[in-house]
Amino acid sequence: MSIPYVPQGTSKRFRVPRTLAADFDAFLNRDIPNTNMDFELLHCWYDREDETYIPQYIRGEIYPDSTKSRYENTDNNMNLRCSVTSGIRKGDMIVEPDGTIYLLDWEVHLQPNNAPTRALRCNMILNIKRFQHAEVDDMGYVVNGSEDGYVDIVPSIPCNMYRYDGRPEDVTVSGTPGQTVNALTIFTVQFNDKTKNIHIDDEFEWGDETYYVVDINRVGINIGGQYGTLKLHARKKPGGIHGY
Repeated sequence: MSIPYVPQGTSKRFRVPRTLAADFDAFLNRDIPNTNMDFELLHCWYDREDETYIPQYIRGEIYPDSTKSRYENTDNNMNLRCSVTSGIRKGDMIVEPDGTIYLLDWEVHLQPNNAPTRALRCNMILNIKRFQHAEVDDMGYVVNGSEDGYVDIVPSIPCNMYRYDGRPEDVTVSGTPGQTVNALTIFTVQFNDKTKNIHIDDEFEWGDETYYVVDINRVGINIGGQYGTLKLHARKKPGGIHGY
């Protein structure tokens, strides 16, 4: 004859250590080669340009993702854990003592003893420019000494860039010998007061080619539009080959 199961309330009192956060902070304070170290924290990359800028440093534990993949850019994905009091947020940039720059591209959801996120290693300095026509008055005369030409929209800022792994499109370009591999290039950059001005058709140079922006993905920005990341898609500009 079977004995039926009768559920009951618990008689246990589970003790949650009150030193969870303090214990992890004590761990972070211990230097561990290539793992625990000081990071310069930048809520906005361009804060460095301010004459009154004073670097802010935080302690963190950084380690690679255990996932191994043949796909592009996976080796640039690092895990980062900081103190719950560090103040890090998605879109922040951090700099290692050796100068390696990372962009935090995961939302920070505090855990009991740490603030976790993903640190995306930057592999390019991005400079976005836009072609603008000269400013003219109602009579068609150029004013303020302006002229046609390119102007900087986003000055030099580190970002992460990689080539989409899907099948590229080979297109014949009029007036250019051969074909251009019109592969999709994807890059992630910090959202700030300068990068928010990026528009479709803005241009940048990568190596010996010129690229233009074809899509701006704002899904990485917080609901209030104050911080986060931008993911942009770009393609090689026809005829934009130089330096060969």
